[in-house]
Amino acid sequence: MTEQPDLIAQAPAWRAEPYRIFFPLGMLLAWAGIAHWLIWSLGGLEEYHSVFHSIAQIQGFLMCFAVGFLFTAIPRRTQTAPPRAWQMWVGILAPVATTALAWFGMFDKSQYPWLILFFTLLFFSLSRFRDPKAGRKAPDSFIWVPISLFFGLAGTALFALYGILIKHEKDLDPMATLSQHYAHIHELGNVLLLQGMFLGFIVGVGGMVLPLLTVGDSPPDSTKSSWWVRGLHLLAALALLGTMFLEVWDFGERPHILIRTLQGRSTAYLLRGLLVLILLLATAKIWRLPRKEGRHRWLIWLSAWAIPAGYLIGAALGTNYQAGLHIVFIAGFALMVFSVGLHVSLAHGGRPELVSAKNWQVPVYGGLILLAAGIRMLRHLEPADMKLWIGLSASLFLIATVAWTNLWLKSLVKPDPSPPE
Repeated sequence: MTEQPDLIAQAPAWRAEPYRIFFPLGMLLAWAGIAHWLIWSLGGLEEYHSVFHSIAQIQGFLMCFAVGFLFTAIPRRTQTAPPRAWQMWVGILAPVATTALAWFGMFDKSQYPWLILFFTLLFFSLSRFRDPKAGRKAPDSFIWVPISLFFGLAGTALFALYGILIKHEKDLDPMATLSQHYAHIHELGNVLLLQGMFLGFIVGVGGMVLPLLTVGDSPPDSTKSSWWVRGLHLLAALALLGTMFLEVWDFGERPHILIRTLQGRSTAYLLRGLLVLILLLATAKIWRLPRKEGRHRWLIWLSAWAIPAGYLIGAALGTNYQAGLHIVFIAGFALMVFSVGLHVSLAHGGRPELVSAKNWQVPVYGGLILLAAGIRMLRHLEPADMKLWIGLSASLFLIATVAWTNLWLKSLVKPDPSPPE
């Protein structure tokens, strides 16, 4: 039997190690999405751009880390070819274009690059998962990767549908004030894109990455006999989607008694938090404390717990639910991509000694991000000091990126060879 060639080793460095491009690009887009909050809080801008902030953080910053990780991890897990040059360019340009268009208020047009990126990632993922020459199969939890992408696509489609409907309503009566009849369509799209997509990524990819990085366990490959496991993941995805409908959808004046009982944001957050907690306990084994050396592993573990905790806190806070939601986004999503991205950069960058070292940068950026999340909560709990809380939170987050980058840069420098004895 002929041995399979190492397609990654044969590829140019920028395609063999995509994370080297996407992770720093993600940090730059994080600055784009966060720095304007700081400038606004200092009086440099007349108004803040909350929609731009959301797009820059989710479809810019976080998406760059997701693309960089998927382009790096999937070929290594499946022993297939790295991304092609055109796929790399789509991955690089799409988040930048989406963020730039959103800054200029062209929110509809900002989704066009995202749609191109969606189909690129979907084609890339499925072609590697289904490649008959693949050396290994992905774990069962990776079924969440296409599910997550479809959550994002559905969110974008609902945004487009909302735009069409309100335009039609305005065309019928140009003097009318736009009704709220279609608000639930926009809100569902918002939840799918800004929350559902990355929740799916974390459950799916986290099912392989979190136990591997925290305790050294690698999940088994998917097999034909494990179809029922994938079926359970599909049911969980439908349940997650159901919590989003319960949160925002208008079920009419006489919904079923069960829907009437469960409907509402607090109940939806409670159910979503419990569902995500169960999934992370089952797939990522977060009930186990980190056993491998490396301070960043504790931050990975902590960020996984922060996600369901944020939803449960949001459910308890009622109308101040956004305070809990910022725990999900900052202490959960952001801290996790920082820490996983750092591990990938150091481990694959030829600096394994830095993975287990007691790096001062790790507790610094971790503590600053957690503090930023706590202060950002005060924006909703103490709204009278809105500029203070937002400005302080943004400052801490940006300083955290500097500490992270300081350690990440060391992955680019090869250690000096040992002197001859």
